[in-house]
Amino acid sequence: MPSTPKPRRADRLAEKLPALALAAAVCVLAIAAPRGAAAQARTQPGDQPALSPDVAVGSSGGPELFAIGGGLAPLARLSSDPGSFATEVSSAPVVGGAGGYWLPDGLGLGVQVLYAPANLNVLPTAFQGPIPTGLGDARYLAATAELRYRLRPAGPAGVLAPYIALGGGIRRLEFDAIAHMDVQDTTDPVGTAALGVETGLIGPVAMRLELRDYVSSFDASATGESHIQNDVLITVGLGVIP
Repeated sequence: MPSTPKPRRADRLAEKLPALALAAAVCVLAIAAPRGAAAQARTQPGDQPALSPDVAVGSSGGPELFAIGGGLAPLARLSSDPGSFATEVSSAPVVGGAGGYWLPDGLGLGVQVLYAPANLNVLPTAFQGPIPTGLGDARYLAATAELRYRLRPAGPAGVLAPYIALGGGIRRLEFDAIAHMDVQDTTDPVGTAALGVETGLIGPVAMRLELRDYVSSFDASATGESHIQNDVLITVGLGVIP
């Protein structure tokens, strides 16, 4: 009988992702609330509109740049052989960077690069006998470009700048040689959709919280089957915004 695998560090991180995301959201709101109250106190009826440049985040448009970190949670298996075993990329921490340019009307263009040092896990199907619990490293890289749109809430909530994004790019998976009997290194097209929010901290310094989905297709080398991949990322960023 195969021994029960010990939880990987990346898997333990994945279990904590919801709590980390909630904590990040609380931090964003805690920082934004005093700014919103102060902005409301400064704004008197007839003086200026609720979304004046000194109240709304990013109202003037311009470039932005963020360093980001968080967690990757793949939602599908890479391969599944009914006669042996299945494989999946583990949950993992992720690091990267994002940049973009906003127009004053709320439209923007963005690019993002991410890297996750994951592992390739083995899941038994109908295989008889002991099998390894993992097949080594599964290095995950993604580079995307996207169109963004900023939603502009009125009043004190103007210190928060929520946005949505749609785009595409490439996803690169690299595996250790031991895994090549079942999966091969591959570079695939990927579509991406994201929902996030930005808030100013001090001057141009800002924080960003984002939920993103990567959608791609992966062809298993052992079976030739194609699998749709959904990889969810939760990230927090620190950078500068216009």
